[in-house]
Amino acid sequence: MKILPRQTRIPVGISQCAMGDPVRYNGGHKHSKVCTELLARCFEYVPLCPEVAIGLGVPRKPIHLLVDKASADVDAVRVVGVDDPSVDVTDQLRDYADSEVPQLEKIRGYIFMQNSPSCGLRGVRRYLDNGHGIDSEGVGVFARRIQQHFPHLPMEEVGRLNNNELRENFLTRVFAYDAWFRYVEGEGEGEGKEVAEAESEPVAEKRPSRIARIIEFYTAYKYLLMAHNQDATRALGRLLADSKAMPEDELAFAVRGRIMQILSRPASRKDRTNALMHSQGHLKEYLNKEEKAELQQLIEEYRVGHKPLSAVLTMLRHYLPRSPHAFIHSQVLLAAEPAELGLCDFH
Repeated sequence: MKILPRQTRIPVGISQCAMGDPVRYNGGHKHSKVCTELLARCFEYVPLCPEVAIGLGVPRKPIHLLVDKASADVDAVRVVGVDDPSVDVTDQLRDYADSEVPQLEKIRGYIFMQNSPSCGLRGVRRYLDNGHGIDSEGVGVFARRIQQHFPHLPMEEVGRLNNNELRENFLTRVFAYDAWFRYVEGEGEGEGKEVAEAESEPVAEKRPSRIARIIEFYTAYKYLLMAHNQDATRALGRLLADSKAMPEDELAFAVRGRIMQILSRPASRKDRTNALMHSQGHLKEYLNKEEKAELQQLIEEYRVGHKPLSAVLTMLRHYLPRSPHAFIHSQVLLAAEPAELGLCDFH
């Protein structure tokens, strides 16, 4: 199985204020050019503002997260008015998140506004009923509900996407999550192409079973996963090898979850170098002495930080047609990375 790039933009949820819409409590916005001018090249946004959606209006009185003690669980919070604590919109925000689930089933990532009592993903300030800030351990109630509905969905905060490494990691996760649904679950444009190819084959050889597609997906992502976490990737391989007794849905959920967890750890130069050397190993017998030395030297120059990853990938792709083996041709690691797509440098 070779995972091809999506030909249309990927649907991604986003906090509406990041689009430049004046929906914040003070009548302003938090426009993100990274989101609207850079990532919009590959994302089709689904903008939502839960606070406006539940009728709080613009402008509106500010709200914050209330807890009864510092050790309170992440879900043991209320969203109340700063000036009037009797205004409690906790259940309304959760109910709104529940109501949006059908629409959000199609998204492949979500970009939330940081520090928001409804949309913040991490580090949201929590307060005691006397108005004193107690900690920054909160998660926005709407964002938390979306996490519970879609536990593997790639999520990030608007502000963190200004960092090239974090942006690249988010893009990698969104691409993988989208590819999972296109290839494993047969949703979207990938299904049409696969079915079209299958129609020319004998009936018995048509579309592989879902379990076979799960294994094929892991195989295609293996070296990219190794670039993020070698030990976890090997553990996932063992899970698949011993999965015959697992129900199909349980296996799919577990594998998808582990893949997204592995990819959430940014790839290190050391682990990427290891994955590149594995890729080189599949090509060595098809290269002459000078070509092998040149490729090995380029990988070493990447390892020490003297050459970009794109230089190594370009050379590996140059030699790729020489190998007849499907495994190395399927590797997502060798496909265009976010940086090569022009999605990581923004000024």
